[in-house]
Amino acid sequence: MNLLLLVKILFIILSTVVLIALAVKKPELSGFFEKAGLFGIFLFALFIPVKDGFAIFGMVTAVIFFIAYKIAKRDISVPKTGFNAPLLIYTAIVIASFVWTYSIRNSFNEGGEIVYFVLFFFAAVGLLNTGKRINFMVYTFTFAICIAIIYGFFQGIFINALHSSNRLTGLIGNWVGFPVQVSYGLIVIIAYYLLNFKSRDEKSASLNKIIPNALSGAFFGIILLLGFFDIVFAKARSAWLGIIPAIFVLMYLKSKKLFFAALVLLFVLNIGIFSVSKTFKSRIFSMFNPKIYRLELKNHGDIESHIALIESAWTVFKRYPLTGVGVGAFSKYFDEHKGVRFPWYYNPKTGKKLYDLYDNWPENGYMQTLAETGIFSFIALIWLFFLALKKPYNLFAGSGDKFKRKIAAITLGTSIIFYGSFAGVANMSNNELTNLWLFFLALFAAANSLPDVGLKEKI
Repeated sequence: MNLLLLVKILFIILSTVVLIALAVKKPELSGFFEKAGLFGIFLFALFIPVKDGFAIFGMVTAVIFFIAYKIAKRDISVPKTGFNAPLLIYTAIVIASFVWTYSIRNSFNEGGEIVYFVLFFFAAVGLLNTGKRINFMVYTFTFAICIAIIYGFFQGIFINALHSSNRLTGLIGNWVGFPVQVSYGLIVIIAYYLLNFKSRDEKSASLNKIIPNALSGAFFGIILLLGFFDIVFAKARSAWLGIIPAIFVLMYLKSKKLFFAALVLLFVLNIGIFSVSKTFKSRIFSMFNPKIYRLELKNHGDIESHIALIESAWTVFKRYPLTGVGVGAFSKYFDEHKGVRFPWYYNPKTGKKLYDLYDNWPENGYMQTLAETGIFSFIALIWLFFLALKKPYNLFAGSGDKFKRKIAAITLGTSIIFYGSFAGVANMSNNELTNLWLFFLALFAAANSLPDVGLKEKI
């Protein structure tokens, strides 16, 4: 078992036991437990784009103090979110797969991550019970992602990412997760700070609000541009799969004119980048023709590797359609059977069909779910994904509360981004992507339960 995960599990168990005992004896400490849990959520929002380890510490803190808070309040109910059924069914199947898993060690590693992600989701929903608290967490994440975007831009310039095969990693040191996090940040900035989702009967802003709004608009406009270059510098196809439709959806929600303006602007920017960066162009167009990437970089076509891994996951699913091989266990099963059971792919270096894959997981969250936990967990997950689009859209369309409409727009956009990344780099145990998406989903669930005057409540 991963040592860090084992330490986290032991810390959660021991801390929870101590805090439960304290909560049972001293229920008057519920206020302290609540504030401590909120501090954990704050740490998560502040550090998730900056330092993953600190963010995870915040998650763990939020979970254990939320449990203590519920015990102190003599309340053992699970927060109602509108997503409980698919989320809990999926989590139950993940835990059950420990029984039949092909690798108990890998299942504890990845299954353990999923379980405490879900616990953090419920803790965030339960503790962010006022509009001001939700607002504060959005501000905190915005501050952190702006710092990360600025750093990423200068990192990309320093490593000459535009004209070389180098890819920026951001402050989190991960060229896979960082551009998707930037995409999340761009959606938050667009929906929360730049687009005005007020209802038709609201009056226009007065002059004393127009000037500061213009200044903040200019600042966030610059951040958007830098974030766009960060995604380009990272050469992240999965980020593009998510951010493009997400932006179009937000623009369409605002107005059809903005939708077409965004379409034209994105087209122009991409044409400009394609004309100056061969590496960026080759990675994007290799999604449609793998030979482009192979010819321009004189290397094996990584799209071919992706396809081979996806085909391998499909092979595993067909063999174990109901149960899968156990959460997190695909890599071990693949390593031990790849020479016998899986499709081969073409290696241009040798001209032969053989295994030369740089990874041993499907690099596709949908196929990994099917291969590891079977058809029923996949159905539960798709159900959750569907609700994460339907419910925010319904709230956006049916509410006149500008605050709620902004949170709904953020959830719609970040969900679309996550689904795009799920097709390439993310899975349900991904520290840097899944837990951040669940954080935004928790913000929505919390905001959806508030009255329309939620922002006027005291923190």
